[in-house]
Amino acid sequence: MLPEIAPTNFNRIPDGTTERITVTDGEPTRIVKLRHPTQCILWQHLERVAGKFAGFLEEVEAYEDTSHLTRSLYKCLECGQLYFHEWYEWVDWKDGNDKQYSTLVPVQTPEEIAALKQTNVFTLMTYFPRLHFDGGKPEWKGK
Repeated sequence: MLPEIAPTNFNRIPDGTTERITVTDGEPTRIVKLRHPTQCILWQHLERVAGKFAGFLEEVEAYEDTSHLTRSLYKCLECGQLYFHEWYEWVDWKDGNDKQYSTLVPVQTPEEIAALKQTNVFTLMTYFPRLHFDGGKPEWKGK
């Protein structure tokens, strides 16, 4: 017997973005699609985020800064594109093998920024596109 596949609906948001809502027995998972930052150097040159990105991104505003989580708004110095940034450290209390994750989500509006500020480390993963880098090769999700 084949498993049931949850129906999917697409909603158009007034700013032109779309979101996909998957209907399940529990809370629906909302997939939010944001505008692609095609004018930004990061769209084609992911290697720019390797190491510290202070050379081409400037922090505009800090939202949270703790020992295991930071969240800020950054601006590309070349094109002005804004990015919601999250750095998260998953602490391995048993073996001490802590994992670190960084995510950049391109944003256009104050409403998008406000929505991202309300996410947690898991619900942030429902926003596309987003740029992930965790010590390995940086990768756009949803490009």
